[in-house]
Amino acid sequence: MLMSHIDVVNAADPLFDPVEKNGRLYGRGAIDDKYAAALSMVLLKNRMESNRRRGAADPSTPLGVLITGDEEVGGINGARSALAETACDFCIALDGGNVEKIVVKEKGILQLKLVASGKTAHGARPWMGENAIERLIDDCLIVKRLFDDQTQPEHWHRTMNLSVIHAGDSVNQVPDRAEATFDIRYTENDDPDDLIGAIRSAVSSEVIIKEREPLFISPASPYLDRLRALAPKTGTGIAHGASDARFLSQFDIPGIVWGADGNSSQHSTDEHVEIQSIERLYGILDRFLTDIENHPI
Repeated sequence: MLMSHIDVVNAADPLFDPVEKNGRLYGRGAIDDKYAAALSMVLLKNRMESNRRRGAADPSTPLGVLITGDEEVGGINGARSALAETACDFCIALDGGNVEKIVVKEKGILQLKLVASGKTAHGARPWMGENAIERLIDDCLIVKRLFDDQTQPEHWHRTMNLSVIHAGDSVNQVPDRAEATFDIRYTENDDPDDLIGAIRSAVSSEVIIKEREPLFISPASPYLDRLRALAPKTGTGIAHGASDARFLSQFDIPGIVWGADGNSSQHSTDEHVEIQSIERLYGILDRFLTDIENHPI
């Protein structure tokens, strides 16, 4: 099965007008992930038409296509719901890596919100209040100390991004509430429960779990072995991000994350896909399916 998604992150209107330039297709969703939905449908259509032309009694092909619409907001109503009712021997999530890199491991997700409380007062008399923003800042610095150096571009340890802060209603008032949201990515070397416990014991703010999602780890599979044999220049690797592939692990479906070349431009104003890489990816997948048809595993 090929899994992809058609939803995208927000962008300025001009990014929704695709532009082809110097062998690349630019625009929102070019690499994340609309090319993959198109590739999947074209591949399925062409293989079924080929089987009909050959006079096959059964024009079907050992390929299923799953296209969802909520990957960018968690995939709960898309991939997770669909995979819970789906059976397949091997799934390729076309949503990461590149033609020469098959992703076999992705980090887990932990989103935490810290809520600091204080006491309101007039801004001219701060000693009469308790500033929730200052308490939140102290707690944010405490959380940061629980994470290693995050400036190294290639690593494999847990990371933390302080992504959203809400606080204060008026410039002349001591705030009595402040909130901060953290996007934490963890590895198989971390215990999320221990990490949450360490944060709760170290800060004065309330700690709320907004989201907790598992890692994706690809198990050994003869399908992956067959695929790599057909694409000897393609190796395996890891990715710091997360995708709907984590639901494959949840439902014990063997699979990988793979895709065309986008030069890590997902979610950027420069988002693009290398058009030639789509052709290469299509060719490998087509040969892979032919091989499975001729020599079933």
